[in-house]
Amino acid sequence: MAAHPMQPASPNGTLASHASACVAAGLCVLPAFRRGEEKRVALPSWKPYQTRLPSGDEIGAWFAASAEAGQAMCLVCGAVSGHLEMIDFDNWDGGGGEAFEAWREAVEAASPGLLDRLVIETTPSGGRHVVYRCETQVSGNTKLAQRRIELGEGDECGGPVVIGSKEYTPRRDASGAWVAIVTIIETRGEGGLFLCDPSPGYAVVQGDLREPPVITADERDVLLGCAWALDESPKPVVGGAPTHSNSPGLPDRCSTRPGDDFNERGDPREILLRHGWAMAKAGDVGGNEHWRRPGKSAGTSATLKDRVFYVFSTNAQPFEAHKGYSPFAVYALLEHHGDFAAAASALASEGYGSRESATGVDLSAFMTDPPAEAASPLEPCPVPVGELVAAYPELREPVIHGLLRAGETMNVIASPKTGKSWLTLDLAIAVATGRPWLGRYQTEAGPVLIIDNELHRETSAHRLPKVAQARGVAMREIADRIFVDNLRGRLQDIFTLAPYFEALEPGRFKVIVLDAFYRFMPAGGDENDNGTMANIYNRIDAFADRLGCCFVLIHHSTKGSQSGKSVTDVGAGAGAQSRATDTHLVLRPHEENGVVVLDAAVRSWPPIDPACLRWNFPVWSVDETLDPGSLKNERPGKKKDAPPKPEKPAEPSWTAERFVAEFISSEPLSLAELRERVKPVKGLPVRRAEDLLSIAESRQLIERRKLPGRGGPVGFVLPGSEREGGAS
Repeated sequence: MAAHPMQPASPNGTLASHASACVAAGLCVLPAFRRGEEKRVALPSWKPYQTRLPSGDEIGAWFAASAEAGQAMCLVCGAVSGHLEMIDFDNWDGGGGEAFEAWREAVEAASPGLLDRLVIETTPSGGRHVVYRCETQVSGNTKLAQRRIELGEGDECGGPVVIGSKEYTPRRDASGAWVAIVTIIETRGEGGLFLCDPSPGYAVVQGDLREPPVITADERDVLLGCAWALDESPKPVVGGAPTHSNSPGLPDRCSTRPGDDFNERGDPREILLRHGWAMAKAGDVGGNEHWRRPGKSAGTSATLKDRVFYVFSTNAQPFEAHKGYSPFAVYALLEHHGDFAAAASALASEGYGSRESATGVDLSAFMTDPPAEAASPLEPCPVPVGELVAAYPELREPVIHGLLRAGETMNVIASPKTGKSWLTLDLAIAVATGRPWLGRYQTEAGPVLIIDNELHRETSAHRLPKVAQARGVAMREIADRIFVDNLRGRLQDIFTLAPYFEALEPGRFKVIVLDAFYRFMPAGGDENDNGTMANIYNRIDAFADRLGCCFVLIHHSTKGSQSGKSVTDVGAGAGAQSRATDTHLVLRPHEENGVVVLDAAVRSWPPIDPACLRWNFPVWSVDETLDPGSLKNERPGKKKDAPPKPEKPAEPSWTAERFVAEFISSEPLSLAELRERVKPVKGLPVRRAEDLLSIAESRQLIERRKLPGRGGPVGFVLPGSEREGGAS
């Protein structure tokens, strides 16, 4: 098939005129900066523009100095730009060009003429941007196709490596070789943005970026599905990955469960056909079979490769888009409405699994606590670490970046009446829409279930719209993404709720919130008993594993001052309540009224920086001007009539001008050196210092200077400072 002709578009004029035309077309445009490999938004914060378009005055101010070196523009994706989405084909080592051609041919074969309607532009690295709008909501940024790069076996191959223009940290595979996983195709969707024409180095070669076409959800499925089919990296699989020689997995060293046996021997094709799926294309060179969902007459909705069913359609219930499903998961979802326990029992009756194996995920035993002597003995099942690493090469998928991954649990701990429930609603809205939580923790979009045993339905119905309005979120965006079940008046404990969770379909919810956690304690249970708390968390872990979701537990702190306690000691109950969870997030009073300090102990993420949150009804917002270390010291026994201490003179606020005067001189200062100087400065967090640095540069109060003899880093100096050695 001949390559699609790429006809250059007509010149788009100046950045200012192009930006104005884009805004007039309903696209959110922001100023950007690009110099070499450095690309960034030229604003201290672009969060407000995820929900509104810039004004004409803002466009004029941003792009007034259109001749400034490095000036560029970018488009914000998602609902604010009419459900704008971009597919990015990276061009590391030619990989992006190769992938683009393979993708283009697949799209043309699946939906002739669709590609001709799209906007396509080239990037400075030789990659491609494919741009369009969708009739329905688009998801957050998604990696569609990755590739495994072998780097060698020696220890010298284990250091950071630059592939294309990006740095990767290698890891060892089962054979001991060092590998890197590079992304060659990904999307920019809700919460994302991208640099574009007429920025330097970008050029539209098909269509008009100011008039991106609107495509249907089915057409989007074709575009994403053809990219997904090019993926060469292992992905997490719902229902357990098959363990045959062609795909990674653990060997059958233990008793075989019916589901595991079906993953090896069962045929998902006949199940799919029985439920209305159709094979659109037999296996290609890469072994991909293309499948079409029920009710669709053309195109591709999923692929079947190496016995894993990869779904990319957003309208293929009960499957969720961008996930892989094992044969057992396909069987359980289609034949047993997602009841994995019933599916395992049915397969056992058909001869799958060994006689002594368990039936998998049957949760009925969780309804009561059986006597210890009745528990089945645990069979040893150790796995060599090489096979373990090969079977699980990556951590679980993030749900709240920096805090929480799929299948994990998170405690949210604060004093009574602090505003935990309001914070919970804010978290639910962020996850449901894929927006950053509190403006700093990026989320992966998915439905949320709130099980509330304190509030009446009327109260929940009153609060949710208020929080949504405060965050600039339209109710239509969350109307069918957040679900609330108020249990007040019909309370259940965590054990008697087992049938409730068993009735839910796996994968239906991204996050389940339990508010308040203490009310889910069984009758006679003692939150100060480690055994009781550990047993409860074991139950929740089992629910999370079966449902493929996260649990967020809202709990109260201990009495008294929290300032002198470690993060894991803030929380009522036995120590198991902090040790058994994956993320223990706490809110402690700040010395300033109406402010709390958010901090957390995390298991699968790097430590987080604490942050100050200021209450502005009905939401908490990060306040970068305050010092998170200034916790309120609520010492017991303090006399109420003690004379107040004299107030200290207020510290002047940090402005870009004050920041430059304090830290920048004619001697170049690297970013690393700046961070070290800022750390001991009270009232100036490192993140706030970096924001001030960006503001100062945008106002031309400072300029960048390459540091000689330091391997390439740049430093910051006052404008007009003499260059070392007179270099230009």
